Amino acid sequence: MNVNTISGLKEEHHDYYGLPLVHQRGLNSLRFTGQRTAVHTVPLQNGKTLDFYASLGASDELFVGFHGANSLSRNFYPRFERVQSLKQLVPAFIAFADPTLLISSNREMHLSWFLGGPGWDPLLDVKKVIKKAIGKCGAKHVAFIGGSGGGFAALRASSWFPGSMAFVQEPQTVIADYIPSVVDKYFRTVWPEWIQESLLESFPERFNMVEHYRQANPENFVYYTQSIADPFHVEKHFEPFCAAMGIGSHGGDGPAGNRVMKLYEGEVQGHGKLTSQEFNSFFTDSLARWREQR
Repeated sequence: MNVNTISGLKEEHHDYYGLPLVHQRGLNSLRFTGQRTAVHTVPLQNGKTLDFYASLGASDELFVGFHGANSLSRNFYPRFERVQSLKQLVPAFIAFADPTLLISSNREMHLSWFLGGPGWDPLLDVKKVIKKAIGKCGAKHVAFIGGSGGGFAALRASSWFPGSMAFVQEPQTVIADYIPSVVDKYFRTVWPEWIQESLLESFPERFNMVEHYRQANPENFVYYTQSIADPFHVEKHFEPFCAAMGIGSHGGDGPAGNRVMKLYEGEVQGHGKLTSQEFNSFFTDSLARWREQR
């Protein structure tokens, strides 16, 4: 392990990602001076780490990505999404891995929505990194990107940043309405001594984006895409969010113009099957609409 003479931080080579791995000292002393593009690992007070990919060129827009569920074939940490999709399109991008997954020592929990657990909300840690990255790249605007479980995190994080965008693809919007076995696995692993139903009902800001957006009406821009070929998410997550935004079940634009709900015929059947061409088309449209709103 070497010490970067510019940042003073320890670094080594990340074999999987083929990039420098920067060992940050802590959330309150983040340094991005040593490497423009790298994987960073930050020790947290609870003994876990917050890990993220960052490529921070000068830009007035910072893009932030969240991943969805791990699969049996891709069940590792840290995992980052949309790096290949966006690294050639935007000069400033951060992709986070969900440190909540580290609570499952046997890796049986594959999805945890960046929710953390008792006394710990990892999105608050993410928020500190974003604010530091804004200072590094000079961004005035932040866009959050995520699909499925990562879309839930993007909706939640964006609600904290007035004027930001949440560009989400087939997200969950209500944790209680997702696959029961997956939801139960998360609560049994992370909140073993708590009553699941009480938590879900008592904290909509954390577990229910339909109610959170209905009640708080955050001052952000949402661009939400949903394939018709994913009927479970259409019924359980897309349509309730539409209703909360005053939009019909087939999608459309919200009354204020800051909610865009796109129900589309996907090229590939099923959940999470957005093609690269579809992503690029929606991404281009979301940027144009967001910039127009600003």
